[in-house]
Amino acid sequence: MKKEILEHLSELERDRNIEILMAVESGSRAWGCPSPDSDYDVRIVFKRPTLEYLEIENKSDNIDYFHGALLDINGWDIKKVLKLIRKSNVTPFEWAQSPIVYREKEGFTTKILEYCRTYFQARHSLNHYRGLAYNSYIKGMQGDLINLKKLFYVLRPLLAAKWIIDKKEVPPMDILSLLVSIPDPSIVHHIEELLKMKTGLNEDYLHEMKPEFKDFLDDLQADVKEAEIEDQPTKMNVSSLNAFFQATIGI
Repeated sequence: MKKEILEHLSELERDRNIEILMAVESGSRAWGCPSPDSDYDVRIVFKRPTLEYLEIENKSDNIDYFHGALLDINGWDIKKVLKLIRKSNVTPFEWAQSPIVYREKEGFTTKILEYCRTYFQARHSLNHYRGLAYNSYIKGMQGDLINLKKLFYVLRPLLAAKWIIDKKEVPPMDILSLLVSIPDPSIVHHIEELLKMKTGLNEDYLHEMKPEFKDFLDDLQADVKEAEIEDQPTKMNVSSLNAFFQATIGI
């Protein structure tokens, strides 16, 4: 599939007159919990020709491209990405940590992640993850059962939120790296077993949670919901972001 993805990325560059600076996998494949029928969520950061940034009319800063039922390519212009980093939006620092990289301009993801850590705001990111976990939990529950895919859509943001509460730093994007924040080895083992189970089950599978695991999840959700983090001083200096943007587009 990687070869096909690379071909579509090259086609996008030709058809949209862009240069792809980074193309990575997002979603369950990058998180470490894919199903046999999981699609490929490819996320890109791109730049346009230099002169287009000096035109009166702004060009679209996002691209959506679908091919068949399994390939979903979506991405943003470098200027939009840097604006989001300044606001401590979690999406760029997740993309920059993806373990599956299809294309990259040398050193680009490392630089992006460096900026994400510089402009990271714990309170803002915590609010994002706990909202994501809550919505996924409500949508995933069906009586005493939960869609196994949705279970990981609950667990991953809860663990990321716990990481932020404990460490006040950018959390890893993949589930296995987040497991170190769980003190109970039996819960860690159970999650690892669920991860193995998910690799052989389609995304519509409904799972009945063990009472002790549901208690763990409920307690974690309550802790995350009640946590309070004070606002950090806003990093207003954007000179380094401007310099990086200008160098990237060739000014």
